[in-house]
Amino acid sequence: MTLYTENTQSEPESSSSVLLEMMYGFQVSQALFVAAKLEIADILSDSSKTADEIAKAAGVNCNGIYHLMRMLVSVGVFSLEDNEKFCLNSMGKHLVTGTSDSLRGTVLAMGDELYQGWGNLLYGIKTGETPFEHTFKTNFYSYLKHNSDAAVNFNEWMKETTREWLLPVLEAYDFSDVKKLVDVGGGIGTLTAVILNANPKLQAILFDREDVVVDANQVLEEAGVADRCQIVGGSFFEAVPPSGDLYLLSRVLLNWDEGHAITILKNCYQAMTAKDRLMIVDFMLPEGKMSPFIGMGSLTLFILGGTFMRTKDEFYHLLSSAGFKVTNMIETKGPVSVIEAKPA
Repeated sequence: MTLYTENTQSEPESSSSVLLEMMYGFQVSQALFVAAKLEIADILSDSSKTADEIAKAAGVNCNGIYHLMRMLVSVGVFSLEDNEKFCLNSMGKHLVTGTSDSLRGTVLAMGDELYQGWGNLLYGIKTGETPFEHTFKTNFYSYLKHNSDAAVNFNEWMKETTREWLLPVLEAYDFSDVKKLVDVGGGIGTLTAVILNANPKLQAILFDREDVVVDANQVLEEAGVADRCQIVGGSFFEAVPPSGDLYLLSRVLLNWDEGHAITILKNCYQAMTAKDRLMIVDFMLPEGKMSPFIGMGSLTLFILGGTFMRTKDEFYHLLSSAGFKVTNMIETKGPVSVIEAKPA
C-alpha cells in the first residue's frame, strides 16, 4: 500500500496475503508505540545494545524487549548486529526524541488514545456517534485539557505533521505583500514560526485557546521570531483578533461540524476589512479515487470529533454561508490544498 497516492491494480501478489498484512497492521503500530513510549531509539542513540542492556535502561522485562526488538527488526524499524545487538537505522532514527525529523510524537499520539478510539469504529459507524467520546466519556479537546501527557503528544503530532504536510504551502503561496498574519487556531505556533522565518518583514498574531498558547512562546523563541509575533488567547467561537490583512485557518475547520465551522468563519469575517484575505489550508476529499492517507484521515476525524473531510463544494458552501467569495484555489505538492477567499 502506498500511503499518499492512489493504489492501482498490479499483478496480484496474493490477495489473501495482502489482506492479512492489512489486518496485522495494528500489531506493527502497537509495537512502534511501545518502542516510542519506552524511548528505545534514545537508548540506542549512542551505541548498539543487547536486549538485556535495553531492558535495563528502560526498566522493563528483558524477554519481552527481546521479542519486541526482533519483531521491529523484521519490519525494518531497527537493525540487528552479529545476531545479538540492536541498533538504530534510518527508519528507527525517526523515533529519537526532539530531532528535526522525529516522528515520535505522532507515534505516541496515534498509538494511545487514538488507537483506543479506533477500537470503537464499529460503534461509530453503527450509531453515527463519535467513537472518542464513547471511549473516554468526554470530547477530544476537553480530554486534552485534563490530560497533560496527551496534550503534549498531540502538540508534537501537529508540529511533526506541519513539517511533513504543510511546508509545501510555503512553496505554493506568496506572502510577500502580507504585513500582518493572524493565525486563527494556530496551536503552539509551529506553522506561524515557519512562515515568519521565511518572510522576515512579516508580523503575526497567534490566536488559540489560553491553555494551548501557554506553550507557544517557547516555540517562537526557539525559532527566533518571538519579537514579531503577538500571542493572544481566546475562543474563535466568540471573536477573532482584528488588524491582520491575511487570516489563516490551517487544519481548523476539519475539526468542526458545519454550524461550528460557519461560526468560526463568520468571526473571521467580522474581524476583517474588505481588502483582507482569508487563507484556508486543509485536506480536501476528492470526488473520485483517493489515496489511503485521505481515506484514513477522514475516518480519523470521525473517530476524534464526529466530522469527515470535506469536498471542494462543501468548503465553498461554508465560505458562501459566512459571507466570503473564493478568489483562488491552490494545489500544493503535499496532501493539503489552499483556498483563498475575501469578504463578498
